[in-house]
Amino acid sequence: MYLHVVAFDIPYPANYGGVIVIFNQIKALHAQGVKVILHCFQYGERTPQPELNRYCHEVYYYKRSRSIIWQLSFLPFIMQTRRNRSLLKRLKKDNHPILFEGMHTAGFVWKKSLRSRQKLVRMHNVEWQYYESLSQLTPATEPFEKAYYFIESIKLQRTEPWVVLHADELITISTNDQAYFREMKANVHYIPAFHPNTSVESQTGRGEFVLFHGKLSVPDNERAAIWLIEEVFADNFEIPFVVAGLEPTERLREVSRRYEHVRLVENPDDREMNNLISKAHINLLVSSQSAGVKLKLINALFRGRFCIVNDQMVNGSGLGKLCYVRNSASAMRQTIEALINAPFEQSRIDERRALLETAYSNEENAKKLMALIKFDAGS
Repeated sequence: MYLHVVAFDIPYPANYGGVIVIFNQIKALHAQGVKVILHCFQYGERTPQPELNRYCHEVYYYKRSRSIIWQLSFLPFIMQTRRNRSLLKRLKKDNHPILFEGMHTAGFVWKKSLRSRQKLVRMHNVEWQYYESLSQLTPATEPFEKAYYFIESIKLQRTEPWVVLHADELITISTNDQAYFREMKANVHYIPAFHPNTSVESQTGRGEFVLFHGKLSVPDNERAAIWLIEEVFADNFEIPFVVAGLEPTERLREVSRRYEHVRLVENPDDREMNNLISKAHINLLVSSQSAGVKLKLINALFRGRFCIVNDQMVNGSGLGKLCYVRNSASAMRQTIEALINAPFEQSRIDERRALLETAYSNEENAKKLMALIKFDAGS
């Protein structure tokens, strides 16, 4: 059972949303006996990782050119910069099925030389909507970045039908995205995000603080953290609040320093982050966009106690029933006050296990994915 997987980045270390999904998917497929031939793009500070060889039959790396000249392409920049000729040459060497991870990697899905191959595309978001949202969230003081996101969203929207047309199977990460793509194509399947958890490890009793976590350089997460500090935790609301994540902005640092009961934990490793999630009494997670699925929510439900979220955090995930869904600052404050002294009980853990260890089981979802794949009879 051989499968090409084309990843938009090197999926290890698994320390942000998209690569967490890909890495844990590879591990789950490997456990089921699939021989993954991984192709990934190298850029930024990420480097080739021997760890990937433990779970992959073969691993190939491709330099991603991010020359400004590619901004002039009719294709989205995130796609054009991953249309690598060496990748195409390797894909053509056999007849194994190909799983493209995200619109980013799907720039060859319509190639005539791959027409006879089964091509699956995992949609991590409705990508043009995500980039449109990034443009809206980027401040006017960053005009070039704002314009880049806006132009990219237009290119992605224009390219999306072409990808959908030529993909044999589309796989979405949320039921909302499944409904969106089903308007264009019949072969759309919802398989939840793969993640690093195997069983619910939430602890009973009381925690020590309220926690917000995420990659803090992402505009949506920075905006959410600042909104929570200024609108929920300011003004005589002195319940301890911890904000934790990678690459916090200077603006977020400045805002968090204003309040003695707010603590910013910068760049925690996996162990420290998991420890924070486990020790928190409430994981408070909000977002201004519904794109994809929020892995931080999955981790909080597997490892933490109470979860308070807004609608955008749970849309299309089926996880709302395990959370307190609140959308205004006042409603969040009231719910925090009601829960902060309430013990987290075993019955809540049992409820989580019933849902998470079935619908969000990596093993079960790997089997669902394999059922869609037409493995090469000669392999």
